[in-house]
Parts: sequence; structure tokens; C-alpha cells
Amino acid sequence: MRGELHKIACLTWELLKRDMVSRYRGSKLGYVWLVVTPLAMAGVWIYIRRLADLNLSAGPMNYVAYVTTGIFLWQGFTRQVQSSMSRLALSRHLFSKYMFPWEAILLAGWAESAIEFLVSIAVLVAVLGVTGCLSGWGLLLALPWMAALLLLGGALGLILAPFGLLYEDVGRALELVLYTMFFMIPIVYSRPTDATLRLLVDWNPVSALLMAARDELLLGETPVFYHGVAAGLLTILLVVLGFTILRLARPHLAVAAN
Repeated sequence: MRGELHKIACLTWELLKRDMVSRYRGSKLGYVWLVVTPLAMAGVWIYIRRLADLNLSAGPMNYVAYVTTGIFLWQGFTRQVQSSMSRLALSRHLFSKYMFPWEAILLAGWAESAIEFLVSIAVLVAVLGVTGCLSGWGLLLALPWMAALLLLGGALGLILAPFGLLYEDVGRALELVLYTMFFMIPIVYSRPTDATLRLLVDWNPVSALLMAARDELLLGETPVFYHGVAAGLLTILLVVLGFTILRLARPHLAVAAN
């Protein structure tokens, strides 16, 4: 068992180094692209709010900081969800030819997405600090929630990945679900006041972790603490389930890759 874990760790590290170098080798801007997309999305929503005079608020938080932070967190989550499926799809030609721990492919993808997320969050935190929107202990308080959000994204992607390799419809459906979820989570609007809607939002694991991370970052406290803890515990179970499904699906995926 220890030997297998060591092999997975070494292979994960080698894959991570290779992928990080190759991904930005032909790019002039490199990591700048990690912040361009969420900033552009935030800018569009802020512009729409002002242009259309929409009644979108962020409660006690600055609306610009609220939306920008929410979109940065959302981008990190979606990148993790899509990482597992894309990594396995790119490596499927290896499945029937070589014996190696497939978990390393997924973990390397998770690590790369996490590093990219940390780079983008570092830029965001610097901007929030300069503009006075960052709470005193906000970053330290938000880090566990951010980690849980990324892990949840990785777990969901891991569960869907084997099915996505067998059926292309899964990948297409995932894009639609993520697009729809963006509007169902308080990213560009405040937490609902209606009791029923608030219940649905608070007990959505994705929104609970995202709101907790943003609240801690901007306010230093969150009203969805216990919802976030429940979402974190669920995330651990989903990770175990995801790797179990991958192990069971390996023979079928190897055959399908031929």
C-alpha cells in the first residue's frame, strides 16, 4: 500500500511538472490569462447592473468586490470539475498499453488547477487589500473553504469522468449544468431573503462553500458556517466514492480505449 502511494505521488509530481511547463510554453501572457477571464466576466456583470439599473445588491459588501470574488471562486470550482474529465480523455490512449496508477493523472490535474487558482486568488487578494475590501483575517479564514470548494469540484469531476469517457453526452450535459448553476448560486446577486429560496441555496454544497469563502474573505465571518461544514463532510465522501468508481471502471475504460 505504501509503495503504491509512493508511486502515485512520484508520477503525479512528474506529470505536474511536465504539464505546467508545456501549458504556457507558447503563451506570451502566461498566467495573466488566469485573471483575465474572471475579471472580464465580473466587468460585464457590473456594467450590465449599471446600464440596466438592475436591483442587484451585495448586502454589507462592496458590490464590485462581491461579484469579482464570487466569479474568481466559481472559475476555480469549474476548472476543477472539468479537469478530471479532460485529463482522462487526453490520456485514454495509454490505458490499454501501460500499467500505471491512473490516480496520478487526476491528481496532477487537480494540483495544476489548484496552483492556477492560487495564482489568481493572490492577484485578487492584492487588489482587495489595496482597495480596503479585504477583512483582517479574511484570507486565513477563507482558505479552508476555498480548499473544500476545489476538492468538491474535483470530486464531482472524478465521479463523472469515467462516464464521460464512455458517453460524450455526459461532457455536453456537464457544460449545460455548469452554465445553469452559475445563475442559481449567489455570485452576482445577494443571498435570497425568501425562506424557501434561501434554504435551497444554503444547502447547495457548491453555493455554501463559495459563499462561506467569499464572506470570510470580505467580512471575516459567514452566516452559512454550518452549511459549509456539512458540504465539506459531503465532499470527503464524494472523493472516496469517486476514486472507488474509477477503480471499478478501469477494466471497462481500458477496453473502450482500444
